[in-house]
This record gives sequence, structure tokens and C-alpha cells, in this order.
Amino acid sequence: MGNNILKEKDKEELEKLVQLAKEQGNCINLNLVYMTMNINNMNYDTVMKYFNDRGVEMIQEDVEPDITAYSCEGEKIRPFDPSKINITMKPLTLDAMLKRIENEEIQFDTSFQRKAGLWNKRQKSQLIESIFLRIPLPAFYFDASDEEQWLIIDGLQRVSTLKEFVVDKKLKLQELEFFPELNGCNYDKLPRTFQRRIDETVINVYLVNPSTPENVKFNIFKRINTGGLALEPQEIRNALYQGQATTFLRECSQMECFVKATSGSVKSDRMLDREFVLRYISFCYLELDKYSGNIDEFLNEGMKYLNRVEPHYLYRIKKEFQLVMERMYLLMGKNAFRKICSDGRRRPINKVIYESWCYAVRTLSDFEADVLVYNKDILQERYMNLCETPEYLYLLKVADKKAVYERIRIVHNILSELLKEKIK
Repeated sequence: MGNNILKEKDKEELEKLVQLAKEQGNCINLNLVYMTMNINNMNYDTVMKYFNDRGVEMIQEDVEPDITAYSCEGEKIRPFDPSKINITMKPLTLDAMLKRIENEEIQFDTSFQRKAGLWNKRQKSQLIESIFLRIPLPAFYFDASDEEQWLIIDGLQRVSTLKEFVVDKKLKLQELEFFPELNGCNYDKLPRTFQRRIDETVINVYLVNPSTPENVKFNIFKRINTGGLALEPQEIRNALYQGQATTFLRECSQMECFVKATSGSVKSDRMLDREFVLRYISFCYLELDKYSGNIDEFLNEGMKYLNRVEPHYLYRIKKEFQLVMERMYLLMGKNAFRKICSDGRRRPINKVIYESWCYAVRTLSDFEADVLVYNKDILQERYMNLCETPEYLYLLKVADKKAVYERIRIVHNILSELLKEKIK
């Protein structure tokens, strides 16, 4: 639809979106509108006026959602030897777990345990009161790959509360229902009877042991974590692959060149920025043949690669990453890693566009990059024309290996053809 008249079918779909918006405080995500209405083929101003007239505010996320079948939902775990799965249930007293906390044998690494402070004091106090009442606690899950440093898979809020109350002695009980006389008490002020009830409480602990395949561990983190917000895949990777990989991703995600090239659009609160850096590493430094269509497994390989590479080579990778980000900003400015459309509006950053452009731009010589920057207006116009072709738009929604190669080939061809014309 390229005019100002909305068809009845379009009005029906828009009205459904308006109703959804009213249920969410009269707000709706612009990406949802794009996906529902195929807005690229519609008159943008007409659609926006439709929402505006009905008091609906448009909210635009600046990174496109994964609609490329890259999502790990419903994926099957890669074949593995079932005999190597080793998950055991171990009854444990709280006193034994608290000893581990005191001796720093349970990891509270804030670089990935972002959810440790979600409970308020009332919720924490009620957990302690449940122990006083001998109400069984839900099971705890730990990755026990390193006997000296268990990683919390599920139960972070409970473990953190116990640490704060018994070990750190910072939490004072409040709003207790059955033992209001204990309000205001910390652990040291409790009568010994109540201290003993904490120490002797038996919990069920599930330990994921070292022989369990890594891809299964990843799946366990993804599926079992139940508290609050579910962990994002990159948060899980950050927990499983601690080492120079996690440090490297954090440092690169904070580099000015990356923030500038992405216009500050890739947020850090759910480690999305680190995932973007990892995508650069995985697609630029791993063999693409290792990519099977499962993005999580491919990015896991990227983490393992970063953890085993020599530190001096990491420095080289960081410099190349900086160069690619600087080149992309010079070439595309505010439209780096986005579709460019003739209406002049800036689209959200697209992950697969990011991957293919990073791969292609990294292969340029300094001279070739300078030539392209000098002719950036021509380059942007040609890329805009590409973004309006149904074939390319379809490729952005396909996750298999063939599509990855084709996206890279197309970007490489745009760059090489322009270079051939300008270098004589």
C-alpha cells in the first residue's frame, strides 16, 4: 500500500494493535507494527497518524528482534553420549552450603549474576521465616564443574539471602507473620533454637558434574533458571565460560568505537553489547563451516576460542575490531549495521547485517577502505537499493549456513564492484 488510503483489511489489523496497546498503557513497539503490517510497503505517515489519533505512543527498540530462526527456543540439543551426562542429587544441610559461601566456594560474580538483588527485605525475611517454620525449600541447582567454585544455575535469590543474613549478618528481619517478635533481629540476635533450625535444614542440591557435555550445560542453564527474569543466552555464556573471554568481551563492548558505530543503541543491561562483540569474533575468526544454523552453539565456540587464544593475539583482535568499527562509522555513519531505506528514517540495528558487514569490511586494505569512504555516498545509495529488494530482505530472515554465505557474498560484491570502478 503506497498511498494515504488504508484498506479495510489493514484497518482491522491496525485496530487489533490499538487494542493490544490499550492493554499495555497505550504504548506499542514499532517493531511489532513492522512485523504485523509489513510497513515497508505502506505509507509510514498514514499508519503513524492512525495510532496518534487513537492516543497510542510508538516505542522503537533500536536493535531488531531475532526473527531469523536464530532463537534457541525449541532447538534440539546436538547429539551427545548420554552416558556422559552426570547430574546428581545431593541432600545437604544449609550449614554445609553456608560453609561454602564463607570460604568463597560458591561464585557470586556480579559480571553475570545480574539478578542477585531483586528481592526486597520482606521477601528475604519471609524466606528465613519459612526455614523457622520448617517449610521445605525448593531445590538448588549448581554447576559443579569446578569443585572449588560452584556456579549457581537456579536459586540465586535464596543463596544470596542466606549469605546476607547468616554470613554477612547485614539483613535484619522485618514483617514476619508467625514470629513478629523477631522483627529487627539479625542472625546473631536470634535465639539459638532458630539459629540451629537454619543450620540443620536439609536442602536438595542438584549438581551438574564435569563430564556433562558443554552444550547440555548451556541448555540446563537456559531451561532450569526460574527466578525472576530468565537469563539471556549471553548471560549464560558469561557464566559458563569465565576467563579471558568474558574480560575481553566486556572491554570491547565499552570501547568508544563500538558505541559510536552502533550509535549507543546496543544496550549493556542484558549483555546484548557483549553478544554483538562475540558475533564479530565468531563470524570473523572461526571457520564458517562450523556454523550449523544453531547460533547458540556457534557463539559458544566463539567463547571457547577466546579462552584458548594467546593473550598477545587478543591484542591484535581488539585492534582489528576497533578498525572495523571505525571504518563502518566512516562508511555508513548513523546507518551502520542497519537497513537503509529511501524514506530517510533510520532502521534498528540488525544482527545479521552486522555480521556480514563486519566480515566484509575486515578484509579491506587501508587503501581500499579509504577509496570506499571517499565514495561513501555511492556506496550507501547502492546498499539502499539492495535493501529494497525482496531477495535481500528474505535473506535477512533465514538462519542456515547458505544464507550466511550469501549475505556475506552480497556485501562483498557491493564493495568490490565499487572498488573496481574507482581504482583504475
